[in-house]
Amino acid sequence: MDAGSAQRNANRSRVVHALRQRGAMSRSDLAEIGLSRSTVASVVAELLDAGTVVEVADAPRNGRVVTGRPPTLVGLHGGLGATVGVEIANGTVRAAVCNVAQELLVHDAVTVDDRIGPAETLRLTGELIDRLLGRTSFRREQVIGVGIAMPGPIQRRTGLNGRATTLKPWVSVNPHALATEILGLPVLVGNDANLAALAELTLGVARGLRDYAYVYTANGIGAGFVLDGALYVGANGTAGEIGHTTINEDGLVCECGGRGCLNTLANADAITQHLWQSHPGKPSIAEVIRLAHDGDAGCRRVLADAGRHIGVAMANMYNLLDPELIVLGGNLAPAGSILIDPLRESMARRAIHAGEAIPPVVAGALDGEVVVVVGAAAAVLRDSAGFPLGAGTVA
Repeated sequence: MDAGSAQRNANRSRVVHALRQRGAMSRSDLAEIGLSRSTVASVVAELLDAGTVVEVADAPRNGRVVTGRPPTLVGLHGGLGATVGVEIANGTVRAAVCNVAQELLVHDAVTVDDRIGPAETLRLTGELIDRLLGRTSFRREQVIGVGIAMPGPIQRRTGLNGRATTLKPWVSVNPHALATEILGLPVLVGNDANLAALAELTLGVARGLRDYAYVYTANGIGAGFVLDGALYVGANGTAGEIGHTTINEDGLVCECGGRGCLNTLANADAITQHLWQSHPGKPSIAEVIRLAHDGDAGCRRVLADAGRHIGVAMANMYNLLDPELIVLGGNLAPAGSILIDPLRESMARRAIHAGEAIPPVVAGALDGEVVVVVGAAAAVLRDSAGFPLGAGTVA
């Protein structure tokens, strides 16, 4: 191969890599990866002719209103392969199949018993993946990888689930090794909040940002950080465990062994338990949020209290990282302003430069049932070294 051909291949690889990382992009944005506009135009034309990329219309994001004809973006052709996203949560396994254009094709969930072992959970996961693939045009061999999201930290050096996970049968288990063996597919494993952060970065309200924080609420509360355009997980994989931020040193004992952690004050269980005496039937968090929107004073109060507690943790997070946007996702996001307004007030009282540079706090754009699995699938696509596209396609 001569030098000119090698350079053209390298340029095509850079463009495809950028599209894998960031989703569909404009030609002007592609020029920012270090290629001239003329080179981008030439490379895109070659990739369009080869069927590797297609042109798509842009969509509004970050509150931006698009007037007139939407700009034309370039994105990967969806037929190049599929990615699978999985969320192994408390009592539930969710899965989704996306194509490499990052379009959600199908998704579903099954109920699982938290007490069963990891191997049985993964066997059920494999059955769910096969059922979903059967509802698409993709075969198993066209799946470039499976992203698996789990609650709690995964130790970077050992690959083991840490003790802070809410899935106790998984503590000290290597989910990557076990899932690779049982699923028979290439696997990536990450924290649920981190992978949900990728979903909003690629397809949601944080698209195009370089520094933002995503707070994910489920059985526990965690955060995913994007710093300078890249996901930050910390030296040991425990970055973002804000659910174990101490809010009240004299508070309840948390399952991690600490006292007064945010999880003991503001996760779904903590919120609903405050209502058990006043609201018969022990309402679920979804029911509490519905009642709050209908005007129930008790439900509005406990959600506002939770927002204030989360605001304390977010103020500390802001003082350390200075994100340009904070996104709230998960099972508390549907509470909207009932929770977010007191959260912002609490945060503003404690953050530096209060009233000047506090970043917006908004609910995520992606449905809470799919945000984690979509992010897990996006993580696979972003890892071009670990999950190359099919033969004959630029990696």
